[in-house]
Amino acid sequence: MDQKQAQTRIESILQKMAEPFGEPVFDEWFLVGRSNSDWKVLHYAGPRPDEYQAEFTKDMASLRNTLNPGRLELGDFAFSHEGVGSGFDAHMVAGPGVLVLFNNTGKSTGDITGDPRWKMAQIHFNELLEIFLVDPVV
Repeated sequence: MDQKQAQTRIESILQKMAEPFGEPVFDEWFLVGRSNSDWKVLHYAGPRPDEYQAEFTKDMASLRNTLNPGRLELGDFAFSHEGVGSGFDAHMVAGPGVLVLFNNTGKSTGDITGDPRWKMAQIHFNELLEIFLVDPVV
């Protein structure tokens, strides 16, 4: 799938995830691509449109223990328990050198996954993963 299709699918799944919570599980997300040794933001959606670029490298640090750029495989995903505030909570490999980064700017990963409603929301997270497995972002 192309980037525009990926954006539409991500938005749709995030809406489904929000239903059991009654609020967004992740209030911001990024589609990023690997460019040489850096990540380039391909798309951003969230509450910090004027700030996210200046904070991106710092926010990415919360994934340092879950993300090995040299060993990214389609379908890999992980949650960071270091993601607090603007630090990213999770990532998902959506295509060759393409990641989706998820964040809740008001809650930690522990707050999200510790909520009993997460069990219903994670079904949709897995649905998005399966979508990318069948039709990766190129």
